[in-house]
Amino acid sequence: MDEKVYERAVKALLRDRDGQVREVLERLVRWEEENRERIEQYPHVGAEWYEVEASPQLLNRLVREGLLKITYKSNRATEYRLKDREAVVRALREVCGAAEEQEPQGIPDDLFKPIVLHDDKKELFMRVLRAERPVHVLMVGSPATAKTLFMLELSRLPGAEYVLGSYLSKAGLVELMFERSPRYLILDELDKVESHDDIAALLSLMETGIISIAKHKRRVQRQFKTWVFAGCNDLEAISPELRSRFLVVRFREYTPEEFAVVAERVLVEREGTDPDLAHYIIKKVLYELRSRDVRDAIKLARICRTKEDVDRTIRLMLPPSPPQRPGFGGQHKVF
Repeated sequence: MDEKVYERAVKALLRDRDGQVREVLERLVRWEEENRERIEQYPHVGAEWYEVEASPQLLNRLVREGLLKITYKSNRATEYRLKDREAVVRALREVCGAAEEQEPQGIPDDLFKPIVLHDDKKELFMRVLRAERPVHVLMVGSPATAKTLFMLELSRLPGAEYVLGSYLSKAGLVELMFERSPRYLILDELDKVESHDDIAALLSLMETGIISIAKHKRRVQRQFKTWVFAGCNDLEAISPELRSRFLVVRFREYTPEEFAVVAERVLVEREGTDPDLAHYIIKKVLYELRSRDVRDAIKLARICRTKEDVDRTIRLMLPPSPPQRPGFGGQHKVF
C-alpha cells in the first residue's frame, strides 16, 4: 500500500464537507471491483466521468491531489482509475466508517443438492449465477412447488439477503440496499410488495443498478451489482414493466410421489433427520395435513424428535372435530 496516497486520501476526506469526494472514491472502488477482469486483461482501461457520476473537473482535481491517475486520454474521452485502491479503501474505512465491500465468494459446491427432478432448472440457475452482469429471475408457481426450495438454496449464497414482500413494505427496499448491499436479493412474495417507492426502486435497481436516497438534504446515489431472484404465485399480479425485467421460470405443483422424493432429500441431507422419521413425517404431511409443501415437512422435522412427537404436533395443528349433538348420529341430517 502507498502510504502517501493513504495520507492524501485522509486529508481529502477530512476536508470533504459536502460528501462529493467520498462518493466518487466509493464509486471508483466499486467500479474497479466490478471490472476486475477487464482491468487484468487491459491494464490501461479506466472509468469515464459518467460511469462514476462525477464531473471531469472533480476527477481532474483528484488527479492533481494524487488520488487518481489518468489511464487513457483522447479528444473524445478520458479514463480514470484509483492510484492505489488499497490505500483509498483504508482511508474510507477509517475516516468515513465505510468498509470495503465483501469480495464475491464462490458458489457453494452443494448448492441445489437437496433439489431433485429439476436438473434443467438447476443448469439455468447456475448459468445466471455465473453471468458477468446481473440477470434477474422470477419464479412463478403455487406455494407447494420447487420454487420454495430454489429460494431457500439461493439464500445460502454468500452475500444473499432473503426478504418477504409483505415485510419489505415495512423495512423499505432503499434502506435495505443501502444498509446491507446484498449481492443476491432473494425476494419472496413479490406480489405482496405494495409500496410504489419500493417498486420504483426495484425497477431502477434491475435496469441500471442505481438506487438514490435523500440524505442530509441532498440526493445520494449508489450503484449496486445485485442479482434479484423473486417468487410469486400469480404472474398476472406483477406489473408488465416489472415482469419485463425478469427471466420468468414456471413451476408446477408436485405429484405425491415427487413430493416424497424431494422432501426425503431435504429432510435427510439438509436437516439431518433420521431417514425412518423423515418417511413418517412425509406420510403424515401428505395424508393428514393434505399438503405437498416441503416447508411443512421441514417445520415438523425441526420440532419433532420421535414419531410420537409428530403425531402429537399434528393433532395440535389440525382443527378439532365438531362435537356431536346428543341424540344425533353421524348419518342423520341436522336441519
